[in-house]
Amino acid sequence: MGMVDVWEVESCTEFEAARGRSPRARITARHRNLSSGSGVLPVEGLHRFCDLDRFPRFVHGGEERKRFRMYQVKGLDGLADGFYGDSAPGAEIKVIYNRWFGGFS
Repeated sequence: MGMVDVWEVESCTEFEAARGRSPRARITARHRNLSSGSGVLPVEGLHRFCDLDRFPRFVHGGEERKRFRMYQVKGLDGLADGFYGDSAPGAEIKVIYNRWFGGFS
């Protein structure tokens, strides 16, 4: 049986990233440990970031932060396990992949 967690993530600025500061990723409580992706995962434009052993961190070149919605998918038919986004990040966003030691709660 598959599972989906939905994460709300804010990017950090280059200034914050250079000093090791990053906003903490938060799970959106209303979409946690779902056994089906229907109604939650977008129908089109799903962008795969990485496997479950990494967690994407977003660095924005500007001064403001941007929000992203990510889907942590495991065991769903038709999708490889990993982190997905609604779409690919823009050119002004740099993606850094950190080791992921978490799991499904």
